[in-house]
Amino acid sequence: MSYKVKLLPIVQAELREAKKWYNEQRLSLGEEFKEEVNREIDYIGKHPKLYQCKFKDLRQSLVPRFPYAIFYMIEEKKSQVIVFGLLHTSRNPEIIRKRLRKKS
Repeated sequence: MSYKVKLLPIVQAELREAKKWYNEQRLSLGEEFKEEVNREIDYIGKHPKLYQCKFKDLRQSLVPRFPYAIFYMIEEKKSQVIVFGLLHTSRNPEIIRKRLRKKS
């Protein structure tokens, strides 16, 4: 069973920002980054329970080829996955935990 995937607006902004940065490094690299992120998000939608919980019900998936992590939660009742963040792996995941607290 596939789950509907919902990205918070801040996640969309993080994706745009990272894509822009990668395009500045090399032409079309930003598009490759976006494709990898979208592929991983699609995979999460199909297999949301594959990744372990890192903080309460918050799960983390790593983006292939790029040093980024996708943070998400599963809402079983709605058959939905909510993506709370897309962060470079060098950043402190506390950023995502704070977003999670604001949602609660």
